[in-house]
Amino acid sequence: MRKNVLMFFLLLSFFCYGQKKVTVSGYVEDKKTGEKLLGVSVYSSTKVGNTTNEYGYYSLSLEEGKHTLYISFIGYKTIEQEIVIKSNTIIDFKLEENSLILEEVVVNKPKGENKVRNVEMSVNTLKASTLKKLPAILGEPDVIKSIQLLPGVSSTNEASSGFNVRGGNADQNLILLDDATIYNASHLFGFFSVFNSDAIKDVKLYKGGIPSSFGGRLSSVLDVRQKEGNKRKFNGEAGVGLILSRLLVEGPIKKDSLGNGRGSYMFAGRRSYVDAFTFLDDEFKDNVLFFYDLNLKANYDLDKKNKLFLSGYFGRDRFELPKFLGTSWGNIVGTLRWTNSINENLFFQSSFIFSNYDYSLDNLRSGSEFQWNSNITNFNFKPKLTWYASSKATIKGGIDFTSYKFNPGEISSLNGSSIIAQKFQNNSALENGLYIDAEFDLTEKLNIQTGFRFSNFMRMGNENIRLYATGSPLTYDPIYGVYEENEVIGEKNYGSGSIIKQFNALEPRFSLRYLLSDQNSFKASYNRMYQYIHLVTNTTSPTPLDVWTPSGPYIRPQFADQVAVGYFSKIKEDKFDFSVEAYYKKLSNVTDFKDGADLLFREDVETQIIQGEGRAYGIEFLLNKNKGNLTGWLSYTISRSENRINGINNGEFYANNADQLHRLNLVGLLKTNTRWDFGGVFTFSTGRPVTYPTGRYEQNGLVVADYSNRNANRLPVYHRLDISATLNPKKDSNRTGKWIFSIANLYNRQNAASIFFREVSEVNGVETATGNTEATRLSFFGIVPSVTYEFKF
Repeated sequence: MRKNVLMFFLLLSFFCYGQKKVTVSGYVEDKKTGEKLLGVSVYSSTKVGNTTNEYGYYSLSLEEGKHTLYISFIGYKTIEQEIVIKSNTIIDFKLEENSLILEEVVVNKPKGENKVRNVEMSVNTLKASTLKKLPAILGEPDVIKSIQLLPGVSSTNEASSGFNVRGGNADQNLILLDDATIYNASHLFGFFSVFNSDAIKDVKLYKGGIPSSFGGRLSSVLDVRQKEGNKRKFNGEAGVGLILSRLLVEGPIKKDSLGNGRGSYMFAGRRSYVDAFTFLDDEFKDNVLFFYDLNLKANYDLDKKNKLFLSGYFGRDRFELPKFLGTSWGNIVGTLRWTNSINENLFFQSSFIFSNYDYSLDNLRSGSEFQWNSNITNFNFKPKLTWYASSKATIKGGIDFTSYKFNPGEISSLNGSSIIAQKFQNNSALENGLYIDAEFDLTEKLNIQTGFRFSNFMRMGNENIRLYATGSPLTYDPIYGVYEENEVIGEKNYGSGSIIKQFNALEPRFSLRYLLSDQNSFKASYNRMYQYIHLVTNTTSPTPLDVWTPSGPYIRPQFADQVAVGYFSKIKEDKFDFSVEAYYKKLSNVTDFKDGADLLFREDVETQIIQGEGRAYGIEFLLNKNKGNLTGWLSYTISRSENRINGINNGEFYANNADQLHRLNLVGLLKTNTRWDFGGVFTFSTGRPVTYPTGRYEQNGLVVADYSNRNANRLPVYHRLDISATLNPKKDSNRTGKWIFSIANLYNRQNAASIFFREVSEVNGVETATGNTEATRLSFFGIVPSVTYEFKF
């Protein structure tokens, strides 16, 4: 540890020595809307360059004298401007959208902008404009469904907002909306995600080489940023579809004499109306099924250096079958952020964040009506400092304080007469992180990014901890191959503010890029990640009723080490780019449920889950076509993901729920003329692992199924083709509306979400017991046409 820290500061001092005396800095924004642009390449004729951060800020250290600056960004006209600088200078740039070549990527050798020169690897970025061009189920563009088209990303089925990255479980993904954690990203049981594409500006997925500013999950970080709003004028857009409608309005705050706002706001909302059509069938006319969500973001310039941002999200789902079952779930998040460009080389930001996810289950059957409520809440404080130390070094550091409160469940009567009532203990925890990241240009060809994250997790009282006879909640019986619950011999009380269990960990991160030529590069990365909270579930994808639980005396933190190497290439002057990455990930303390686990309404979840080791490895291929009327990408992943836990599959490695050997995606976007845009998506993947019964036997009058090893079988292969067509208004027309037609699952493939077994057959519309077992495929949908009308005002 001492040697690593010493080496880090030696590198830092080396690159800061000889720092240029003149700095040019400022913000880059959209000329039309005033929206700050992140990821813009700003570079000089002397090959010194950088990219704007998430707030559109850049800083370059240059020698005194004459320079030519290039400001380049996909979909915008490149700015080329000569400057003469003799002292530190602030210059803001306004980029103009390039309406003639919106479908093309225009790159004028910007340092760090393209995949070849950038030190980042295992990272994919999607713009909101790309999301909206992809065919979507029921015509609604979706962030989660779109990232599942990238290499290394998969899903369990069509009706799942959960996703798996490089063989990791769905709960091992950190999902952020303006830095606030989203614990359940689903609407309508997974058919839609919580992200409204109208309100989204940028989506970035980290699969590896994850910066040390992120922590708390093993597999990936999905960083979603909302639009800031139009600083120039008020405007809006709306969409009306078969299943939902949406609306967005934005505008300036406190305009000056030139018509520029000192700030801006954005408000967006959606509401589905599936339940509006239930009157067509008497059997479903009283059912309830809908969701809605609201997005808000506002910003205000206190002065040239200080800016305030406020963003929030509120979403809710409701589903009810009268006199039987009801459920509701939703997220509430909010972020208050202050940024300060202290000087030309120092940029500071500080965020206060709130996040809450709650859910309820109502039993509406007469005589036993009850409601189960649960939630998880956290508060975050995240100050971060970026130091543009020199033309060859950028340093980022910060701290991360998170306070958790877990409410596993509270059961209460709905009619006042039921005897069912129970309150589980709340769990509390503190998670803290201290990190530093540095990026160095060692030579023209070699660039490295290195960092460390020190994480600390404390399980806190006020709580009673069960004490077991053997010191452990479970004992494995090797003769029968089962886990037995140990006797509870008492409880130990931990008062408020006391520490029940504490964990500390060092998480090193490292990435490098070696430039083979201007068109080719080699990259490698390593990162260690720790995860201190766990999703307790025995389903293949997250459900609204899953319970989060913190690490503690009986559940250890999960951690993973991942290494990756890759080759990146530009072909035919950036018309194509190609990459191939290989990775290996070793996981420790991965969680799974024991055989026969019962997770619902359980406070002693430590008696239902077991821990062991895991591994995931694979190769990812990605070919992008960036220019021309036809653009798109082809991705292919071959991979394995396995767990080994004592007591499952005789202690041998078995495929976990995310294991898929082959996954292929082909995405095409075609612009034939000024009015018509077409899109197509074809996806193919190996069926996910499942456990089937291999036989049955009768004991004491009961029929008992005999199952195969865990995940020893697979569902049939999955494949589907989606297409879309967009009719845009005429250019010389005052109309702003456009029609979007789409067909999901064009050839009506009945993909199996699951296979279940029954002894009942349907004869002439009547279910009849046959005594024979038959396999039945459950598919969520076949061919699904849709139409949506969108317009601006």
